[in-house]
Amino acid sequence: MISEESTFPTISILVAARNEQATILRCLEALHTIQYPISKLEILIGDDHSEDQTGEIIDSFVADKSHFSSYTILDNVPGLQGKANVLAQLARKSTSDYLFFCDADIAVAPSWLKYMIPLFKKDLGVVVGITRMTETGFFAGMQSLEWILSLSAMRFFSLWDVPFTGMGNNMAVSREAYVKIGGYEGIGFSIVEDYALYIAVIEKGYGFAQGFQKEITSVSIPIKSLSELLTQRKRWVQGAMSAPLPIKLSFFISALFLPLLFILYQWNPTAAGYVALMHYVLVTGISFTGARILRQTDLVKYLPFFWFYFNFNNTVMLINYLLPTPTIWKGRTYTS
Repeated sequence: MISEESTFPTISILVAARNEQATILRCLEALHTIQYPISKLEILIGDDHSEDQTGEIIDSFVADKSHFSSYTILDNVPGLQGKANVLAQLARKSTSDYLFFCDADIAVAPSWLKYMIPLFKKDLGVVVGITRMTETGFFAGMQSLEWILSLSAMRFFSLWDVPFTGMGNNMAVSREAYVKIGGYEGIGFSIVEDYALYIAVIEKGYGFAQGFQKEITSVSIPIKSLSELLTQRKRWVQGAMSAPLPIKLSFFISALFLPLLFILYQWNPTAAGYVALMHYVLVTGISFTGARILRQTDLVKYLPFFWFYFNFNNTVMLINYLLPTPTIWKGRTYTS
């Protein structure tokens, strides 16, 4: 952790908001509690054609806070749409050494910046943090454990210099790396703009790091229904299809696990039972270890049920992706 104020680099936090009147104040209040010198911090919020009271809430909150700035994004940068367009324009207005990203439904930890910045060792261009859901019950707990499991896998692969994925709700890039790739303008539009930025930085020759500690854990609002979950995951899986082959394969293996287990059961019930048991122990063990390391002990009570949710959800995600339905994101429909 940074110990002397004179060593603190300048930081810009970029937040794209669209129709977030229910969550944006929570996000802004959390950003306001960040433990970082105001003189070296700027927080830029972009209102992306919101059709509710998002813009008014942002303007009211930032009015008396010198390190917050609010922008209404009305035009598109050529070749960009949606969130990528907003972030590109906010990045142009920023002036710092590092760009941090969080979503409008995220509550960051007060220690977020102070613990993320030291992860930027020499030649690193991008750092990914930790995210979980607000504790609101069983469904939220399943979503939190899903994040913990995925981030634990990311952490493991990062130790072997294998990049996994970026997360637009808890990620940072160096200004140098962002400029070298030409920013979002150089990447072009992607419905998974966080992953596109992450990969572009790595492909430019920069290193990456996956943080794994409670102090950089952000808390998101959980999805409340299966239909909302399917809408969200349609976009996520579309992004996974642009990922390197090992990530694609890991997704298909996870998605096909239950169907293959069912086929094995028809042929050899005993073998299917052993495979299911070993897989249950593996998934539950990794999730438990991740939750303990991150000190998210409230999630332990959900662990006995998580394996069932995880496998069913992965299979449904694949089916949902293959259905000829549009990808909807923040009230907009995307064809690719």
